[in-house]
Amino acid sequence: MSRLRRSVCIYLSAIMLSCFTAVRTTDAASPRFVRSESGPSGKVVDNRFQFDEVRNRFVYPQDKFLTVYFEWEAVPGNHVLTAYWKDPTGSVASISPDVKMETRTLELHAYWIFEVAPGLRGGVWTVEVRIDGEPSGTHSFELVMPEAPAKPVAAAATPKLPTLDEMYASIGRSLAWVHKLDDGGHPIDTALGFVIGPDKVATAFQAIDSATRFEVVFADGSKVESDEVWAADRLQDWAILKVATGRIPSLRRMQNGTVPVGERYIVFNVENQTVRVIGGVDITGKRSDGILGDRIQLGPPPAAEAVGGPLLSPSGEVAGVVGGSVIPGARFGQHALSVNPALWPRLNDEVAAIPIVLLPAADHATPATLPQLLSQGLLTPPLAPVASLVFGAATRNVPKGARDENIRDTAEFSHGDGIAWVYTLWQKKEKNGKGLVSAKVYDQRNRLLVNVAPKKIGLSDVPLRVAFDFPLQSFAAGVYRVDVLWNDQPAWRTFFRVTD
Repeated sequence: MSRLRRSVCIYLSAIMLSCFTAVRTTDAASPRFVRSESGPSGKVVDNRFQFDEVRNRFVYPQDKFLTVYFEWEAVPGNHVLTAYWKDPTGSVASISPDVKMETRTLELHAYWIFEVAPGLRGGVWTVEVRIDGEPSGTHSFELVMPEAPAKPVAAAATPKLPTLDEMYASIGRSLAWVHKLDDGGHPIDTALGFVIGPDKVATAFQAIDSATRFEVVFADGSKVESDEVWAADRLQDWAILKVATGRIPSLRRMQNGTVPVGERYIVFNVENQTVRVIGGVDITGKRSDGILGDRIQLGPPPAAEAVGGPLLSPSGEVAGVVGGSVIPGARFGQHALSVNPALWPRLNDEVAAIPIVLLPAADHATPATLPQLLSQGLLTPPLAPVASLVFGAATRNVPKGARDENIRDTAEFSHGDGIAWVYTLWQKKEKNGKGLVSAKVYDQRNRLLVNVAPKKIGLSDVPLRVAFDFPLQSFAAGVYRVDVLWNDQPAWRTFFRVTD
């Protein structure tokens, strides 16, 4: 692999606007471009973006940001939007992360914010948008950039950066596999971790969530089993494990904590669930998710098994921890999925990174055990999947007829819906066909909001539907978790979002 490169410092973000007006019929199979505009600033009014000033010429440094807005007519449904930013030479300078959205009408709107940074090429730029892989419109704008200052006669020498081969050899010694163990000591999920200090292994919180114990396997083949944690944060998605690290070197933290958008950083990815490979990722953006804290956006996102590994600067310092889940408890191991394929989070939980500055650098005198964290409500209760639970989902309405299968699944509710339903489908596949079904609804902090009383059921070869509902008036906007219990043990879970 070639040496590291630094990409142009561009910040891209997309905010989708979808309408809920009456649906018109159309025969068009491809989105029809309606119009595009650009301007320095604006706001969303009545589900459309309105500019304070519309223009196509921007002068730096007076204009440090610009917004480009598009409208289409498109068949309602799921769409993927990608923006390609081309400089005046026609070369693609950057590609925005894919934006996945669902529309219910013919109206499809989106806008992207572009940060004008020093060093960009002046001239006419073009943003080309593709919808579902097909070209669907372009918009051109002019950037006027100041002339670059004359280079000094004798510039200071740039420090030599390590090669990928050098980083793979040196940093690889400090990496570890983190295996999540169940009550029987069997591995149920795998993630990455890395030594960050003597007897300290940093990883993502989701790498130990729902575990009874964990096993850490270092690059030299040594193994340590433990259930002790120095510190952890469920919402920020990080944990520092207490395990004996011996002479394994610690990775260096990045001191200034600044990760520039547009830079090329390094991660250890995972292929075929077992092989660690090194490669580059672009820092495509930053965001703050309220109680969840800061996130660093990565493109392309690493594999799920790479969660817990380090995000490395070009010099090899740790800039963050790969993970950044915004749906605590949504990680499902392959073991649970193989027992019950109906398990899935329903909401996309992208892989990002947590800034390393969020992890405490000071020593902790007393570690906590996983059972203690579970009793404190920090951990998500582990699942004990039941083969007889065939399917489950959230919906806005459940038909009165027990055999009516015309149920529309959803993962998003508004307060206007009034109530939310969760239903499950059961069929006898085990010897014991009798048991108690109950349910609990939690917020992102793992606080119990709804407790559904147990209901005794008897299973047979005929599918049985069990459903319950709860009012949404007291639910603030956010993501919530539903656990369905069989004989008081969580057997299945899903997630749903409540909007304003």
